[in-house]
Amino acid sequence: MTLDVKPKIAAALEALASAKGLSVEDYLEQLVEKELPLKLEDSTRSEGSGMVWENGLFVYRTGRPLPLRVVDDAIRQVREERAQHILGKHS
Repeated sequence: MTLDVKPKIAAALEALASAKGLSVEDYLEQLVEKELPLKLEDSTRSEGSGMVWENGLFVYRTGRPLPLRVVDDAIRQVREERAQHILGKHS
């Protein structure tokens, strides 16, 4: 396969590959392998990182759990919005 890119992009790819100690070809192969699942079941796995299809929804997986503070803040915000919605109708 041949990939034609602008000279500026080619230079940037060469710099990125060199910084990782790779040839441009090896660097591009790593990028493609990371972004393009080789098998369909790879795209639906919940491990690793990136967008995955899970239970009918796209979920962004980072491979790391959310800090408890983030979860607590989200729950608190949803409860406050629900209370405002309910009380707003009866006020």
